[in-house]
Amino acid sequence: MNPFKRKEEGEEANPMAMGMVIGLVVAVIILAVALIFIFKGKSGATGVAANSGKTATTQKAEPQVDIRFTLITSKTCTDCFDLNLLVDSLKNSPNSPVKVTGVDTLDSSDAKAQALITKYKITKVPALIAAGSIDKNSTLKDFFTKLGTIENNVFVLRQVIPPYVDVASGQVKGVLSLTYLSDTACKECYDVKLHENALQALGMYIKDQKTVDVSSDEGKTLLKNYKITLVPTILIKGDTSEYPNFDQVWATVGKVDATDGTKILTDVSVMGNYFDLAKNKLVKPAPATTTAATTQTAPATAQ
Repeated sequence: MNPFKRKEEGEEANPMAMGMVIGLVVAVIILAVALIFIFKGKSGATGVAANSGKTATTQKAEPQVDIRFTLITSKTCTDCFDLNLLVDSLKNSPNSPVKVTGVDTLDSSDAKAQALITKYKITKVPALIAAGSIDKNSTLKDFFTKLGTIENNVFVLRQVIPPYVDVASGQVKGVLSLTYLSDTACKECYDVKLHENALQALGMYIKDQKTVDVSSDEGKTLLKNYKITLVPTILIKGDTSEYPNFDQVWATVGKVDATDGTKILTDVSVMGNYFDLAKNKLVKPAPATTTAATTQTAPATAQ
């Protein structure tokens, strides 16, 4: 599945492909919700199996575990993900296996935070540390294992959601800027803002975004500097490598400028009608042909 492709009528989403492009933000929320339902499903109960008259015994409920959380944040990163969202989801959800006994928040510059960063080899901030009898609840242990490491009943979050601060360099990673390059003169061209949904599906953090028309001075500069001939399109700057699978997906739909690393969407034909500036004409790609087995898309014009 191409997340930058406009979905054709009657086309079904590919669950496996959708799972591949879900961003870490979405993943954490899904895992938190899944944890609740998994734990609920394990709550002990004895009942009668449907239409059988036989007694069915479900797995005995596991004990709720006392957990104390320590959050390490950075005053310099106002865009970083708020890990309190994860703690609150575990604290306030019914049937949660966690009983939160306390939450300590430290700035990464504090001596205590520095000691924890060194002790647990933390490379990204914000960081989350959870201490308690994790091994007494297999559901909680499995959940934590998906997100990080457990050592002596201390969990350390390793799957840190961007943006985050790289401890070694002190730089904020995962911040992106987005430019919509439009062509208002082309009334039949696709809506360039449709790309917003694709980027959200990838869980990408767009700090700054703007719309630039090709007729403006800035637009003309972008066309020249990045050798853009098909519009509308988008340009992305920033640490896209911090988002799983993005660069792999982008290789199928766009190019990367060798000078500054800006990513420019080139396969605009998958979105609908577009304008070819080199040929000075509107292009209307053939609609995708959907069959029971596969979905084929007309090949895009290369820039």
